[in-house]
Amino acid sequence: MKLFAVQCGGEGADIAAFDPFDSTVGTKISIPWFFYVIVHPKGIVLFDTGGHPSLAIDARGRLGSHADLWSVNMKIGDDVVSKLAELGLKPADITCIVQSHLHYDHAGGLQFFPHTQVYIQRDELPFAFAPPVYQGGYIRSDFDVELQWHEVLGEHDLFGDGRVILVPTPGHTPGHQCLLVKLERRTLLLLGDAAYIVQKMRDRRLPARYWNPDALIASWEHIEELEKKYSAELIASHELAYRSLVKVAPDQWYE
Repeated sequence: MKLFAVQCGGEGADIAAFDPFDSTVGTKISIPWFFYVIVHPKGIVLFDTGGHPSLAIDARGRLGSHADLWSVNMKIGDDVVSKLAELGLKPADITCIVQSHLHYDHAGGLQFFPHTQVYIQRDELPFAFAPPVYQGGYIRSDFDVELQWHEVLGEHDLFGDGRVILVPTPGHTPGHQCLLVKLERRTLLLLGDAAYIVQKMRDRRLPARYWNPDALIASWEHIEELEKKYSAELIASHELAYRSLVKVAPDQWYE
């Protein structure tokens, strides 16, 4: 087994997005976007699909007024199809997709996989189709397309061998999930947006946007339980120090 962490653009914001009470509020940060490719003996799994390629050309046209909150830093070639090609893969090679949740920076590439099963927590879909006003990250055209949804409720062992396990972690959204991946040499827990920065989670510093603070804290506690149980490495999709903390594909990978 191998796992590739694929950096696929990003966006700019104030550090307040990650912690409204950070001592450096007012500082601009560059937030990376990631999706992940897991090569398993029974198939190839995508964890998230990055942003829609149109964000590289006309972010406002895709996001509307939401573009005022985040400065998209996505260039042509940062989309999931182009990034997969760098690994020698095409959409038809993907066995299944696991979506952490359906915000635009995680679900923008779904339309390129109409015949691939998409695993999602059951609570995420209805929330995404009718989000409350404080959840502005959903772009309906990302997921209101022909897709092969596979809704799950709770933990799910993807291949039945304990190597790739979906872990529900509500809080950021009601249907958010992480992915536990047991490789030969290490175990990784892909956090998605369960925590933007691992240290902020350690310090129990809530971000600016979430669905339920109590659920988020409970998910953080569960993540740390899994970390201890499996000696897992935690990888957050928006970790600011990713250049020093993450093995970035295609030059590096985990195995």
